[in-house]
Amino acid sequence: MRNTYDLDSLPHPGASSAKDVAYSRYMELARSVEPPSEHVAARSIKTLLIEPNALLREGLRRILAETAYSPSAAAASLEEIGSVAGFDNCAVVLIIDASRDHDETCRQARMLKESVPSAKVVMLIEEYDLKQVVAAFQAGADAYLKKSISHEVLVKSLDLVMLGEAIFPGAILDLLREREAHADHANVAPVAEEAHEMSVPAKGLSVRETVILRCLMDGDSNKIIARKFDITEATVKVHVKAILRKIQAKNRTQAAIWAASHLPSGRSTPSS
Repeated sequence: MRNTYDLDSLPHPGASSAKDVAYSRYMELARSVEPPSEHVAARSIKTLLIEPNALLREGLRRILAETAYSPSAAAASLEEIGSVAGFDNCAVVLIIDASRDHDETCRQARMLKESVPSAKVVMLIEEYDLKQVVAAFQAGADAYLKKSISHEVLVKSLDLVMLGEAIFPGAILDLLREREAHADHANVAPVAEEAHEMSVPAKGLSVRETVILRCLMDGDSNKIIARKFDITEATVKVHVKAILRKIQAKNRTQAAIWAASHLPSGRSTPSS
């Protein structure tokens, strides 16, 4: 199963904020897997670097020059690189700035994925925004990284992406909770309408599965969920597995992202 790595649970050594990159834990995870050199030995890695700022583009090019991800092409936009049709037999990774025009970045990511379905897309941003994270996820991004990460974290992230892993911010759970809190506060829909909305489970989810999915949005562990509803952890695991299958999510983080876009903002009383 494809994993989703979290870069935000611990601070970077010497960082000024707890929201900085989770360097220690992340590097431990990154080092636990083999680099992709043997995995893609039969194919060369074609790295496409898209950064509108010429100075930053040159800096990234130099950082990656001594790695397996030395840019094959670097430009201000994907269109400047031209056709990527000839990359079918290569391992392609796109490193693209998403902080200036996020919608355009997502469009370019989709365009590359359509041309080369096996291509990997790594987006670089300044700050996390829930709507943009969801948009990047839906556009097919394989990693969503802050520009404040170190060069070592960037290279290890690329290693993980080339091995088929996904790297999205754990901070997404905090953003999901904040969004739901705002939605609950601003909810002025009639009670009858809200009750009707909650009476129709999304994606065939039962009421119990729906409230457990909301717990996943809150970042609750199986143990906490079991205590909330007075059920066993084994039962929680069965429900979570059913939820992931029904919404076609690969892990709890993907399920939380899906729920942010598909579940109504109101809460429902759980039932068995």
